[in-house]
Parts: sequence; structure tokens; C-alpha cells
Amino acid sequence: MSTLDTRSQAILKEIIRVHVDTGKPVSSRTLFKSSRFHLSPASIRNIMADLTDGGYLAQPHTSAGRVPTDRAYRLYIDELVKNRRIHVGVREQVDSDLASAGPEVTGLFQTASRLLSRLSGEVGFVVAPDALHTVLKTLRFLSVAPGKVLVVQVNEPDVVLSRVIETGGDYAARELDDASERFSREYAGRTLDDVRRRLLDEVTEQRAACDRMLARALDLARLALDAREGEQRVYVDGASKLLDKPEFSDVESLKKIFRAFDEKARLLDLVTRYLDARETCVVLGSEASLASDPRLSAVLTSYGPGERLTGMLGVIGPARREYPRVIPVVELLGRALSERLESRENRRREPNNG
Repeated sequence: MSTLDTRSQAILKEIIRVHVDTGKPVSSRTLFKSSRFHLSPASIRNIMADLTDGGYLAQPHTSAGRVPTDRAYRLYIDELVKNRRIHVGVREQVDSDLASAGPEVTGLFQTASRLLSRLSGEVGFVVAPDALHTVLKTLRFLSVAPGKVLVVQVNEPDVVLSRVIETGGDYAARELDDASERFSREYAGRTLDDVRRRLLDEVTEQRAACDRMLARALDLARLALDAREGEQRVYVDGASKLLDKPEFSDVESLKKIFRAFDEKARLLDLVTRYLDARETCVVLGSEASLASDPRLSAVLTSYGPGERLTGMLGVIGPARREYPRVIPVVELLGRALSERLESRENRRREPNNG
């Protein structure tokens, strides 16, 4: 918190601590009664006013107290990264649970998401590497019935998927052939997530340009490449824990959040933006839209065997969290899962000669 003077830093840290503990706005009277500061009530009020003017505190509704803003949390988090520790008992619990996860890699991912949720008290998630890195090779469309099109999708390396989609309208054979050729040519070699983002941009552009035929083709491709395939490789646990958070006591907000977690596409979109980061990231609500609610924030880290950090895991919850406890938990799970995957990979490479 080097951008603030010593007294302001101390006051802001205490406000964050009290707010994390109680979930309520913090008043100058509360700070004065804590006896942690040798300051008069007037001095504390003046410092809080300066912190509010600086964008570090906000006043909710007509409350006499203040709550930390995302700017305050960001400053607090950046200081925390210098000193993070985790209890040895937590480390032993993680190692034990992952060791008993079973022979399938899906068991590892499911266990890791449960551990993240249990140890953080928030929503835990693990995104499998292949959900982020599937690469498109070709895409073919064939009419099979009125309003129905067969999609034949080939991903690298020659993984063939096929399914029938409902298009809500009819497509001529020539129209489908043209779309097949165009999308295979333009999008081959790109990850499915990249293709989906580009399609969304193109749909918006072509509708604005009133190119009806191309817009129809783009709509078809978006239907074919929806996020369901990737969503099957996203493991989420503990969404119900948000029910205990006072920030999300209103039913409509919870409905939106649960729907977003169920669909998982927004979560995939979030993690792809931070996949190249080599360090743990804390994403606050004002910095990215999480599950349709800006009050949510996430702690993310990459994982993978060796130096190949190809998947992501983390937790999602309110910005009002115990960062000194939660950040090390996420980092520990990232390291532990990486070690397990590397161990499995090494065993596969061993010659079968006893």
C-alpha cells in the first residue's frame, strides 16, 4: 500500500479486516473503539473521508459506515503476494485427497474442485486442459431434414465429432457447402474458443452491414460450435456456498449466478483471458464480468505437467474474502495438481519391461 501514507494504510487494512469478518460497513466509531489506533475520532473520520475521495472506500446507501472498493482490495492483494503461507495440515489433506482420487484424470479434476470449494468456502472450479486448447481442423454441414443440419466437426488430431442441430430455418445444399468451405478455410488451426469469439464479432458486423446470407451462415456456425463440448471439461463445486454470503441474498442475483455456473461458457471465457499468466491472478468484479454479477471476483492459477501450464483452476466468490488464506489454497492446488499430472505422464513414458 505504498501509494498511501502509513496512517491511511493502517486504517484501510483495518477496514478491510473488519468488513471481511462481518460483511457490514465499517464506521469511524468502530475503528476508534477497537483501540488499535492512537487517533481521535475526528482524525479517523478525516482519513476515511480522504480514502473515500481517493476511491478506496464507498458508502453503501445511507449507511454511516464505509466498505472497501475494488481499488482497495487490489492494493491490499498486491501487498499480500509478498508473503503467503499455508498450514502444513492443509497441504497434507490436499495430498491425501488427490492420492485417493482414483485412476482416471477426471477423478483428479473433480476432487480438486471439491477441495478448492471446501478449503476456501467459495465456488471451486477446475478447467481441464483440453477444454481450452481444442483446435478445429474442418467443419462440414449437411442437411438431414427440414430445419435440421448434421454437423461433422474434425478437431486436431483427427478427432471426429458429429451431431444434429436445430437451425430454426431451412438451408439450401449450396448454402451449406459454401459455409463448410468458408469456415474450414478461415478457422482451421484455431482453438474453438478463439473461433467462437471471432464468430460473435463477425455476426455483429454482418448484421450491421445487412448481409443476410453471410449472417445466416455465421448463425449456423455459432450453433454448431456452441460451448457445450468444452463445458463438459469444466468441473465446478460448491455453488451453493454463495447462499451463505450476504452480498448475494437477493434471489434474482442468485438465479443469474447459478444459471451461469450451470452453462459454464462464461467461466471458460474468463479463464482463457488469463491462461498465459504465469502467476496467480485475482480478478475483481470491476475488471471482468463474472457469472453475470460484478460483485463476484475470482482467484485463478494455471496448472499442468512440467512447464506446460495448460489448464486453470481457482475459486469464485465475493471480493470480501480472506485473501491471506484463499490465495495460498489456490496456489497449493495448482502445484499439487501439476505434480500429479506430471507423475502420471512420467509413468506412461516408462518402458513396459518391469
